[in-house]
Amino acid sequence: MTFDGTFDDKGLSRRALLRGGAALAGGAAFTGLTGAPAMAADAAKPDRLTMLYATSEADSDAIKAALPAFKQAFGFDIALDTMPYNALQQKAFAELASESPYYDIMIVDTPWMPALTNKILPITDMILDPRANEGLDITDFIPKVFYDTAVYRRDNSALHFKDDAAIDPAKIKAEGFDIYGLPVQSNVLTMAYRKDLFEDAALKAAYRTKFGSDLAPPATWDEFAQVAEFMTDSAKRRWGTTLMAGTGDWATDDFKTLLAGFGGDGHLVSDTFEPVFDSPEGVKALTYYAKLIAKKVVPPGTTSASWDTAATSFGSGLTAMSMNYHSETLNPTVKGEIAYAMVPKGVARGPHFGTWMLSVNSYSKNKDWAFRAIKWFTSRETQTKALASQLHPTRLSVYAAAAADPGIVAKFGNFYDVLGQSLQVGVGRPRLTNYADIDRTVWVAVNDAARGAATPEAALKGAAAEVATLLQQAGYKRS
Repeated sequence: MTFDGTFDDKGLSRRALLRGGAALAGGAAFTGLTGAPAMAADAAKPDRLTMLYATSEADSDAIKAALPAFKQAFGFDIALDTMPYNALQQKAFAELASESPYYDIMIVDTPWMPALTNKILPITDMILDPRANEGLDITDFIPKVFYDTAVYRRDNSALHFKDDAAIDPAKIKAEGFDIYGLPVQSNVLTMAYRKDLFEDAALKAAYRTKFGSDLAPPATWDEFAQVAEFMTDSAKRRWGTTLMAGTGDWATDDFKTLLAGFGGDGHLVSDTFEPVFDSPEGVKALTYYAKLIAKKVVPPGTTSASWDTAATSFGSGLTAMSMNYHSETLNPTVKGEIAYAMVPKGVARGPHFGTWMLSVNSYSKNKDWAFRAIKWFTSRETQTKALASQLHPTRLSVYAAAAADPGIVAKFGNFYDVLGQSLQVGVGRPRLTNYADIDRTVWVAVNDAARGAATPEAALKGAAAEVATLLQQAGYKRS
């Protein structure tokens, strides 16, 4: 399946990330980032490069803060255009469909790439060229993130590269795949919890009396349900947890996390184009989800909740736990403390994740310099400096640096530690040009079950039949 020059205006919506603390302005956090590496060809230095980027969804503040240091290193500017998600998707597809050379660098979200493997420049050969790859340190990227985000087969973009061990560009090329960019911003589902509540002496005593064990952040889904029920006290306007069961991508992401955790395939659709969510594991996962809502351990209105709703509910002190894709903050009127833990485990662990990558436009007239630029923006040094602006790094070494930085720990607690661990076990999306339609079908089923409008079995069975038809209509044939 390849991009046909059309744009699907049914693209996924994305909320602006709710982020605590002000991002650093200007380039002050990036002083000292110098030394542009060697390049593969003796191309003339451009007057500037142009970059198309997201807004807060991919932390544009971090990129803006790095621009002065980029100019110091390279001697020319980046002209940065930022757009919110839907406008960005439309702009990127339109530019590529018209073969426009205007943007040298483009940020790409993972759901878009299956349609773009004939439009985005493969950079595998540049990475393999010692003259071009100086300072890249490709093996420092988180393998799961790198393979899910950047590695595709041009003639069959639906396939996942199966090896999530150490990153090996030569092996990638030998197996017929290519690298289409460098990961820059990773998002994965993590669990925030009210540390003050979990350490409250009265609550700890009551929990031990009731269950005979210590109150602690839940490590398993069984414990999660138990703790959520225990923490719920509607008379005090406190519920156990948030869920994101409203009609939107968030509901699909909740479900696929549970699906993977209960032992199913969190990709939803296999590489052989079989819907795999209508399974015993899928039914068990959705039944669990619907029961949490039916037991009212979540705030009223959860069947309409989104990412933003979940963050607002937790920040307002309405819940003891919450799951989302960014660090959380409490309102000034809420006296408490936040800590983080990985999403609970069932028979397996597979929090939903997705990553933005920086790619080179195939039609750019400055491809070599654009490659140098994306190396710089995704480098260990640049990402480490960008922690202060709340970038979600894609390199193992940057997470190690975050854990060792007292200032980062003081500001964000253990968020980066949990984020880095979670990315190493995350499960991404199926690689389909019509994923938006698949996604919509699944979230409707999840919402139907959450509202009690259909049983989990019936909801998933109907969704699987619809997805099979959508796959066939898009030209995907089961193999």
